[in-house]
Amino acid sequence: MGRDDWYRNTDWTPAIEAAFRAKLKRSRTMRPQYLQIQAGQIASSHPEVALALIDEYFETGDDFVVPSALCTKAEAMLALGKVQEALDAYRQALAWEDAHPNFITTARIDLPKLVAEQRIESEYDFALDILTTRFKASDHQFPSMRYYWNGSCALITHERGEVAEAKEFADRALRAAAQTESPFRYHRSVGIVKDASDEFGTRIKRIAKPSKLRSLFRLI
Repeated sequence: MGRDDWYRNTDWTPAIEAAFRAKLKRSRTMRPQYLQIQAGQIASSHPEVALALIDEYFETGDDFVVPSALCTKAEAMLALGKVQEALDAYRQALAWEDAHPNFITTARIDLPKLVAEQRIESEYDFALDILTTRFKASDHQFPSMRYYWNGSCALITHERGEVAEAKEFADRALRAAAQTESPFRYHRSVGIVKDASDEFGTRIKRIAKPSKLRSLFRLI
């Protein structure tokens, strides 16, 4: 086990917890951050444990990684099927970022993606506002960010009946997904789309692909 592996466990057993607790007890300054990082590693696989670790993090009174902790909480809630609780956590993370502009997390893309995936109609306006106000051109360097940004826009605008706009967003998302290298010379594999075959990607492909009926209309 490497020096940093003790707080980046991807599994959770009594033995792993005991080793983690032993190391954590000896930590003098970074204990809150170690709790948050470990929770993030197992948010999807052991969500209840992750939530307990996040609660423990908040009990420390630390304010350095609050929005990241809230994003981890949201991920764990999603793993438990608690969509509203996840949405609430992402909103809290974004509110924290509003009050602390130097903090930026994945909440700005995770919330719109969640809204789009779950077809939460009451949140469409808010999600689109986040997508249009929280991003700069430089934020779209990585293919994966362009994919999720355009894909979320595609799903939401399509649900609102804005078909032409949705198709344009979907086309852009698929072009990003097809990109096999990042623009960074020494980090070519960072930020590429690893899998576009899930329901999110499948819906985007359906929007991008013209229906047989529309194709027929072009012939008339």
